[in-house]
Amino acid sequence: MSGTMDATCAYCGRTGAPKTHGHHVVPKCKGGKETRPTCGSCGSFIHATWSHNELRDEFDTVEKVLADGRFQKYLGWLRKQSPAAHFKTFRRNGRAEGKYR
Repeated sequence: MSGTMDATCAYCGRTGAPKTHGHHVVPKCKGGKETRPTCGSCGSFIHATWSHNELRDEFDTVEKVLADGRFQKYLGWLRKQSPAAHFKTFRRNGRAEGKYR
């Protein structure tokens, strides 16, 4: 699904967003196998907000990510932006550095 422009993001619901790809709900390095279409903006926000361990242990479904207040605030902002735009989110303060944290 890499680079697909007609897929609908499982997180924000945007269709045709740039950089939509198959995203592992639980990171592949943590044993995840399920993928869902995810736009680059949502994927960037998810990985900047939660560590791989948090995604495996606490946010292991699309519904759990969607229910989180941080993601809801992000969605409120994202829905005001152009559907064709791609946004990069940077790692939050306090989140440990490292490949698998």
